[in-house]
Amino acid sequence: MLPKEDQVKCVDGLIDAALECRVANTKPKNFDEWIMRMTGEGVANIFMRPYNFKVWAVPTTKMQAEWLGERVAAPDVKKVVSNVILNKVAGNWGPNATFRFPARDGTGGIWIAVSNTLPEEKKRYGKHGAVTRVDAEKKLVTLGDGTTVGYGKLVNTMAIDQLAEKMGNDELVQLSKGLYYSSTHVIGVGLRGARPDRIGDKCWLYFPEDNCPFYRATIFSNYSPYNQPRDDVKLPTLYLANGQKAASSEAKEGPYWSIMLEVSQSTMKPVDEENLLKDCIQGLINTEMIMPEDEIVSTYHRKFDHGYPTPSLEREGVLKQMLPKLLDMGIYSRGRFGSWRYEVGNQDHSFMLGVEAVDNIVNGAVELTLNYPDFVNSRANTERRLDASFDFGSAASKATTSINIPTRERSGSKVSAPNGLHARQGSKSIQ
Repeated sequence: MLPKEDQVKCVDGLIDAALECRVANTKPKNFDEWIMRMTGEGVANIFMRPYNFKVWAVPTTKMQAEWLGERVAAPDVKKVVSNVILNKVAGNWGPNATFRFPARDGTGGIWIAVSNTLPEEKKRYGKHGAVTRVDAEKKLVTLGDGTTVGYGKLVNTMAIDQLAEKMGNDELVQLSKGLYYSSTHVIGVGLRGARPDRIGDKCWLYFPEDNCPFYRATIFSNYSPYNQPRDDVKLPTLYLANGQKAASSEAKEGPYWSIMLEVSQSTMKPVDEENLLKDCIQGLINTEMIMPEDEIVSTYHRKFDHGYPTPSLEREGVLKQMLPKLLDMGIYSRGRFGSWRYEVGNQDHSFMLGVEAVDNIVNGAVELTLNYPDFVNSRANTERRLDASFDFGSAASKATTSINIPTRERSGSKVSAPNGLHARQGSKSIQ
């Protein structure tokens, strides 16, 4: 709970912002202006500015505001004031209030299952199948093992800046330098003991404070009982959270719980990679997520070089040149970094970017997710369903005439969001 002085600053700022919004006749020039217009100075300084710098590793003044669309819920000033006075916690709001999550294998299990539907001879995972060169003139792709693959149309999902380098196209390489991204460090900590009551059933928590390097902590053990070992599994203690040796090196039973942390890194926000795991564990102690004497039984650290495609001020100017130039060469660059639009860069978006690219190639259907992000983010997808069987070569997969699969409008059609559409309902509860 914020101190009363900070609560007053936040409420004052929200009221000022609401009054400003009523008379504003121009759009915010950048993300920082959007924050001030939506939340006011109190919330901006206490949470939005420091938190978003920790997420994006870029100052809010260097980011555009168009990417937000329906992703960020606007505050209800009356409800905020009411909750402050009544000392109530707001719940069940925002686009992620309710979400689905696999009981086993995490989100990776979804894509492993999808991969298992594909014929083995069509899979080229690993370094031997990595793309080393794209010859756009000859329409030829060279793989890591020297294999060449010809194409008519190419759907690319690697980062667009890396694609430009693989193509050896100096013009595209220079254009791509106008794009900005941050790296993401994923830190995992497995602990012995019951999950603390102070954390409760929360799925994730946000941290604008400067006493921890992470901006978000995800309590994966709350998602599913299969996200940590069973209570009867015996594991040794690696060390205590304060860095001291455990009293015994013998393996012991649980229970167990787990935390996943995310840390951003960029040229504007450097990170001590060598000591990051240790710094994150100390951050967990500083924020009272864990206690100094807690037993750590497992740790994990992985860096994703391309973590977040930054919606920088320059982004659209670059993409409006690069994507059409690539399309003229028969290359559809799509995906989180393939099309570099964060607002349609989640896993579900990325999947549909691929589906719609193929639909466009095959029958000219419009690519809604790429071209109309506000439209697809403001509604649930109720019309696109894969009714056909995944059993390749079976009678079910060949009997397409009996399957009614909705189609999207042709690319020449106008697409507009009908009035009254609602954003996905969402609190951090799981189905």
